[in-house]
Amino acid sequence: MLYHYELCNKCGEDYVNDTYYGIRIIERWWCRSCLINNLKNNFTKWTSGNKEIDDFIQKQQLNFKYSHNLIIEWIPYNQFIYVKKLEKNVDNAVTIYSALWNNGSLHYDISQEELTRKPNIKVVLKCLNNSRNIIDEILIKNITYYMYGISQHPDTKDYIIVLQDIYCEKCTRVYNKWCKPCYRNYFINEFKNWTSGNEIIDDIIKKVQLKIIPNDIVVEWIPFNQFINIKEIEKVDDNTTIYSAIWNNGPLYYNTNIKEWIRNPNIKVALKCFNDSQDIIDELLSKAEKYKKSCTRLSRLHELYGISQNPDTEKYIIVQDKYCGKCGEKYTNECIKWCRPCHINYFENVWTSGNEIIDDIILKMQLENSYYKIVEWIPFNQFINIKEMVKVNDKTIYSALWSNGLLYYNKYKKKWMRDPNLKVTIKCFNNSQNIIDVLLDKGKNYKIYGISQNPNTKEYIIVLENRLYENVLCQTYHKNYLKNNFTKWTSGNEKIDIFIQKLQLTVDKNDRNICEWIPYNQFVNIKEIEKNDLLTIHSAIWNDSPFYYNSIKEEIIRKPKKVTYTTLNKSQNMIDDFLNKVKDILMINNREVYDRSSIFCKYCSLMCGISQNPDTGNYIIVSQDEYCEKCSKQYTNIHNKWCLCQTNWSGNKEIDDLIQEIQLKKNYYNKAEWIPYNQFINIKEIAKDNNNATIIYSAIWKNGPLSYINN
Repeated sequence: MLYHYELCNKCGEDYVNDTYYGIRIIERWWCRSCLINNLKNNFTKWTSGNKEIDDFIQKQQLNFKYSHNLIIEWIPYNQFIYVKKLEKNVDNAVTIYSALWNNGSLHYDISQEELTRKPNIKVVLKCLNNSRNIIDEILIKNITYYMYGISQHPDTKDYIIVLQDIYCEKCTRVYNKWCKPCYRNYFINEFKNWTSGNEIIDDIIKKVQLKIIPNDIVVEWIPFNQFINIKEIEKVDDNTTIYSAIWNNGPLYYNTNIKEWIRNPNIKVALKCFNDSQDIIDELLSKAEKYKKSCTRLSRLHELYGISQNPDTEKYIIVQDKYCGKCGEKYTNECIKWCRPCHINYFENVWTSGNEIIDDIILKMQLENSYYKIVEWIPFNQFINIKEMVKVNDKTIYSALWSNGLLYYNKYKKKWMRDPNLKVTIKCFNNSQNIIDVLLDKGKNYKIYGISQNPNTKEYIIVLENRLYENVLCQTYHKNYLKNNFTKWTSGNEKIDIFIQKLQLTVDKNDRNICEWIPYNQFVNIKEIEKNDLLTIHSAIWNDSPFYYNSIKEEIIRKPKKVTYTTLNKSQNMIDDFLNKVKDILMINNREVYDRSSIFCKYCSLMCGISQNPDTGNYIIVSQDEYCEKCSKQYTNIHNKWCLCQTNWSGNKEIDDLIQEIQLKKNYYNKAEWIPYNQFINIKEIAKDNNNATIIYSAIWKNGPLSYINN
């Protein structure tokens, strides 16, 4: 795959991204290097007065990985107002308070590329009375993932762990805006206020209510007089009939903002009516059994709201949200309450391409779409920042911003919404027949957002997800860039020039390195690593470095990089022999796998280019950095720049050999390593065998397992 990195405008380092999976993949590019530098620069502006705590906080800040993570910090106690005691444990070791934090938590704003605060947030203060080692408390309880920071009471000198608002003010138990004990008590207190008249049904409802979890629908007994506008929809069989109805009071749910139980009135529901009361009991028990096996909540099976009974016929009813509230038809996708007929009607008669065949194709795509994204006709004036990327035969490909953005159905808000200012790829066809042929032939396989037309040229356009074409565009951009530069360089040897040019023109998306001619004066900080009769190996800094494509700036970028270069002795007089040997180890023409046993393969497998020493005339093969800075030996794993010298050793040859054997099994870093005993704290015996030959302990490993970050 070709390089297409994004670089930070401030520091020139690579961006990293957070990826979330929802309606579509959303890429959140941000600069970790800048954030870490900002945090580092603030180290001198605060102190807890305790070196161990300062070191702990600084280490946590430097390990910041994702833009949405909490930034742990030292928080002056005077930042807290409205401090209220919630709980004190039996041995008086811990006291819990709620409070308001004036300045609020620190977080990284991706859009502004800076640290900002969210003021006046509610927090929980966990005060460790007579605390001495707060760090152990944090590590043992593993609470860093919902922790804002550490503070200290100025009068008692007790240390305080500042946490997210995780305590219920009513019962002082831990919760996350959802307190199970309080919920259970609410339902238990309500048990006396209702009955279905059937002990088995009452028991089923009560059990479901007491097992409720966050976001569950509350299953309840619903008086029949709550239903109006009852209409028969479907007769399933002789024993079961489905009706639609309006439920006056509506379902019960807990509002976490006001912390009260409220109802959502006047919603449309489906009433599944059973002629025999035993049928409803059998169905509920069957659903409960499925719930046990599949871990799916009973209340979520067809959105079960509750049970009712017709007082005239005495027939029992299951109340569900199974039918569309607008048209009364079954949801196409019950899970997300998606109704295809209603959504197709939403688009009917609101657009036309002006071409009947294309209109029919779009309509067909919309009708066949079983998801909640929609293919649509997109007016051309919705596209801004249009840039030509490449021409391929009769097609031209552009990048653009779609101002309105992708249309999708939000299953939570139950309405159509847009994702504005979306970067897209637009594929322009020179005549309408071409786009029709493509859509008819490959339309089902195309992941497209829609179709458009340039009003000036009348050319039709397929609008695609940007990342689908990014690699192709990078590849084409590279080839054009390289071809246009053929006249701007020469090695001074026609055979070598032709060889490099052929390599560049055969580049494809699987190539990681683009071979090029590199002037020798580009190398600085040259250090000899290894020498024999055949060749000499050096490490060096290549000032202009291998180029890559920056997809944000949409241009070729270079920056200095460490490389290894191998000088082949007397090669100035053996051009043909030299090139033939290089051809044997590179994937060219038919892309055959090269012979990895070759001595040249060892030094050229990560080849970046060719150069020549102006003093000796010897030719040089330039490759990626292959040698460890600490021990000057070749990396155990070149791709990740990992060397065996980066781990601890026991001093016992047999043990060291065993660890090394484990690490080398996959020629890649394995987590097995020698761990100094002083790395373990809070050691506690857990178990031992009858002969006391083996004892098992639990412990905290301070440094933790080793992982290698290749920046």
